[in-house]
Amino acid sequence: MRDSATHPDDAASLDAAPTGGVEQTTWQHLADADPIAVRDPLAELLGVVPAGDPLVVSFADVVLRAGHACPAVAGAYRSTQLALDELYQAGTPVRSRIKVVVGGDPADPGLGPMANVVSHVTGADRETGFTGFGGYGGRQDLLSFGDLDGPGRTFEFTRTDTEQAVRVSFASGAVGMSPPDGGDGGVTDLIPKLVAGEATDAERDQFQDEWHTRVQRVLDATPGEDSPFTLAVPE
Repeated sequence: MRDSATHPDDAASLDAAPTGGVEQTTWQHLADADPIAVRDPLAELLGVVPAGDPLVVSFADVVLRAGHACPAVAGAYRSTQLALDELYQAGTPVRSRIKVVVGGDPADPGLGPMANVVSHVTGADRETGFTGFGGYGGRQDLLSFGDLDGPGRTFEFTRTDTEQAVRVSFASGAVGMSPPDGGDGGVTDLIPKLVAGEATDAERDQFQDEWHTRVQRVLDATPGEDSPFTLAVPE
């Protein structure tokens, strides 16, 4: 059993961790996923990237935005990737020309962070989003919440230039964790012990390995039978 008396020192060491001179994040567990390329007309106009060149968004980018990697963050990333692949089969997705409806309410558990991932990739934003230069390259009011039918967390992506739309649903229960040691409870039962600093090293390793294995399963999944993802063309 880990000595809980040392737990506060761990927290203090995090607070005191040096930031200067660090060139990149030291990832201990990070699932592997194909990056998503998107064009950004405003970035091109301002010379951030050459005209026609894409911005490349990785899973690591959205993990930094969310502050953690979890099945919900992975589900939002993969949902966005699947939708954009469907909508832009012969080209590169373009920010400020993608509208997204998120099925549900912003207060629904986990839905707000998932919407943030979608926004980070597509640029689509709510009423607080950037209005653009005279409307050019704007993202304001391109993301909203509403009622959508689907087997799980559902997102509807629409190209504003063609009005072509696709609906992606993510059912997280399809990638549930297996119970540890064949017991009745899932490995998520370890979370209270981890938060309290009372988990053993073996329990911590077990939790992290199974947690990130689940994240990887989400990122590897394709729509089909027994998949957490469903693609549909809205009527």
